[in-house]
Amino acid sequence: MTGSPLRLGIIKDSGPPEGSSDYTTIVIFHGYAWSSGIFAKLVPIASRHNSRVVLVNRRDYPASTPYTLEERAVLVNAAVEAKTDPLAARAKLHAFMVERAREVYDLLAWFVAEHKIPPARPKENKGGIVIGGWSFGTGWMTSLLANVASFPVHEVELSRYVQRVIFYDPPDLVLGISGVPGKLFPLTDPSVPVQDVTAQFSVWVSGHYDHGETPDKYRYDHLPCPPPTVTVLTQEEREGTLHTVPGDPRGGSDYTLMLGAGQSGVFAAIRKNALRLPPANAQSVGDPWRDVEVRHLWCDRSPFLMPWAEVNMRKILDEETKAGVALRNVTFFRVRGANHFVHWEQPERAMEAILAVAPDDAPRFGAKL
Repeated sequence: MTGSPLRLGIIKDSGPPEGSSDYTTIVIFHGYAWSSGIFAKLVPIASRHNSRVVLVNRRDYPASTPYTLEERAVLVNAAVEAKTDPLAARAKLHAFMVERAREVYDLLAWFVAEHKIPPARPKENKGGIVIGGWSFGTGWMTSLLANVASFPVHEVELSRYVQRVIFYDPPDLVLGISGVPGKLFPLTDPSVPVQDVTAQFSVWVSGHYDHGETPDKYRYDHLPCPPPTVTVLTQEEREGTLHTVPGDPRGGSDYTLMLGAGQSGVFAAIRKNALRLPPANAQSVGDPWRDVEVRHLWCDRSPFLMPWAEVNMRKILDEETKAGVALRNVTFFRVRGANHFVHWEQPERAMEAILAVAPDDAPRFGAKL
């Protein structure tokens, strides 16, 4: 393996369930301005779900390696260049995201070798790895899938272990999907004072929204009860979960990436490559993970960006299917009555959504699972 997998920060590992030889390892990445401490409530319940929960922080978050000056320069330059030359900016950001995908890949290979975890038994839905990226972290999952065939296989054949990749309640923007026309949110609303953006975002993203079943019935104001998750956290809980520096519009790395990606279209290109299978005769250095399930997990009381992403993902995949495009195995899993922080507010339901076999009536695309 090239590079150190420890550039990513493992902040918690529940360890294997006692006496189990077929447990599933859940490796989960956080979103925007929140660390993987927000998944802490999954750790104590892991063993009763015959699982091992591993919480990973991305670069620039606690316990991980900060981006270098050179890496930050790529983000800043691409965000500036995207305004005048989006294709050039896209190429820079694509290369940046390939590096992020390789870090995830190397971490998985290292973890398998280091901990001798059980291989996947997908027909029994046991063993192996379920890896997920929550919210903005979905971009790390799409990049992993888009580039995995270009990563060399060394002593660990990850295709024997990875049984599911989860797009965990992604917003439209990280999938390269145009937003709901005319609708803004704290990260895009110019009327929000720059110093208040991350605070307003934290309330907005953790609210509960009583949406209808179609986009014309979305709700844009959160319910007063239950209150937004962030407003009921203790100070200690906030310190262990919120990390707003990368999301700050005054130079934060996640904000700068989001800005450049939105203007250059790189997330749409990555998503397209992530969900399309390479031709059977394609030459590749590595393994394309043809049999891995991709799960789009969505919570129907999340902010409007998330149900909008789900609606449009199904539309995109339906169009690709009708056009004869070879797609990965993609399933959709709806968590009813849950907000974007289901893993904090209803951790048992989050574990079920991560681990359970998709219901027979769930939308699915690609080869039969």
